Amino acid sequence: MKAVFRVDASLKIGSGHVMRCLALANTLKNNHFIVEFICRKHDGNLIDRICEEGFKVHELQLGSEDNTDHELEHSSWLGVSQKQDAEDCINVLNNELVDWIVVDSYALDKVWHGSLKPFCSRLMVIDDLADRNYQCDILLDQTFGRDKTDYANLTPSNCQSLVSSKYALLRPEFADLRSESLARRKHPKLNHLLINMGGIDAANITEIILDHLQISDLKKELNITIIMGENSPHLQSVRNKASALKQKTKVLVGVKNMAQIMTSADIAIGASGSTTWERCCLGLPSIQLVISTNQEFLAQILHNNKIIKLLQEVKEVSYLLESAEDWMKDVGSLCAEICDGLGTNRVLNKMTNKIILLEDFNEIELCNYTTLNQDDVRLALEMRNHEEIRSWMYNQKHIPLPEHLSFIDKLGTKTKTRYFLVKQKGHVLGSINFSKIKYGNSVDFGIYVNPLSQLKGLGKVLEAAGCEYAFKDLGVEKINLEVFESNKKAIDFYTRCGYEFVNKTIINDQNVICMTKQKS
Repeated sequence: MKAVFRVDASLKIGSGHVMRCLALANTLKNNHFIVEFICRKHDGNLIDRICEEGFKVHELQLGSEDNTDHELEHSSWLGVSQKQDAEDCINVLNNELVDWIVVDSYALDKVWHGSLKPFCSRLMVIDDLADRNYQCDILLDQTFGRDKTDYANLTPSNCQSLVSSKYALLRPEFADLRSESLARRKHPKLNHLLINMGGIDAANITEIILDHLQISDLKKELNITIIMGENSPHLQSVRNKASALKQKTKVLVGVKNMAQIMTSADIAIGASGSTTWERCCLGLPSIQLVISTNQEFLAQILHNNKIIKLLQEVKEVSYLLESAEDWMKDVGSLCAEICDGLGTNRVLNKMTNKIILLEDFNEIELCNYTTLNQDDVRLALEMRNHEEIRSWMYNQKHIPLPEHLSFIDKLGTKTKTRYFLVKQKGHVLGSINFSKIKYGNSVDFGIYVNPLSQLKGLGKVLEAAGCEYAFKDLGVEKINLEVFESNKKAIDFYTRCGYEFVNKTIINDQNVICMTKQKS
């Protein structure tokens, strides 16, 4: 599958949009997607950073602000009109139909979305404002406290809204370090302060904070780490100010190990932007400031729920730090509850629905279990609990609904296991699943037909669809499966489909035949 991201960074836009897109892009790339970016060459762009991470970037030239639209609050951020930007992107695609276009820009709405829709199978918008109309298949808003109803009248009726901080787009190292970070916060002490006001910090808030720290009563032994972007216009000024502090202070630029730095920090001071979710994942208590109007909603919600300490004025920072050990444990615990760092995995699974064209069976729809509506969720469970199906399962117990729902919820966080409900013209044919996915190598395959259907030959359709997905989308060279030795009908079916005997084993006191099918 191929995904193309349309996203910009600039001195005005900041770096957050690109960074969250990079987090998702890397997850897609690591799961057999081809990923490219389209970015305009604003001052302060992050095109080099995107290229450093191994992605192809199609660069769009900067236009004149005189040619921008004025219909949206952030129209000027684009640098050209929506029509011009859409034409530029269409020229980049060169009539190629890609699987996904992912767009993250406050300056683009349904006008741009509608222009690009003919050039992709599906389009996803990443947003956090809910302030304009969208034409997309998925709307992703990772804002805590935002509700799906905020987008109900702004998106098409068939749009899937992913609205929750559980979808926060973070790089995998944050989830990897989460346990370690939470463990070290059980007995909090303020020994290491982290300051990160974003990659640009155009208003130079960092230096104002340092001015107040210079006259505070913080202990001399405190370690202070300041993180800035290489495009920040005030970098040298901050360095000069940092060198004058009585505390040991270092300024780091363009860091690649933010998760490790946050894990080692005891408190962070930062903007109420996308870095919020990184801090929350690691349970890092934070003092936050609103540096742009689009951050106001999130900041106020978090403050009202005591998840952060919100500064109304920068001068309050000294008091909060001096009293930090009174509040940091409670704030850290609350913020850790709203983000587990697995958002990119959840979004990946929402993006893996697939339409497969089989020569002998027409159009087949693979619906990831994590995207199913309530009726389909219950049907999947009814199929799985049917005597004809569960009698051939390793777990032959009747599965209750709560357990089924928990299973699907956990599927959303996994990248090496996928379950699909298979449909044709709205009719459910059965279920297929893939586990132990090793891209380019092998995958374990499971299959069962819909026992409630009266149609014949469903197994053949399911097996063909599974092979098409495994060999093309997962890029594997072989498909493995297991079947009870007593299930002669299934063994004969798989043999006719090209699976060959590998070995025999015993699982749950039953003889099991292991078979494999090689890519032709």
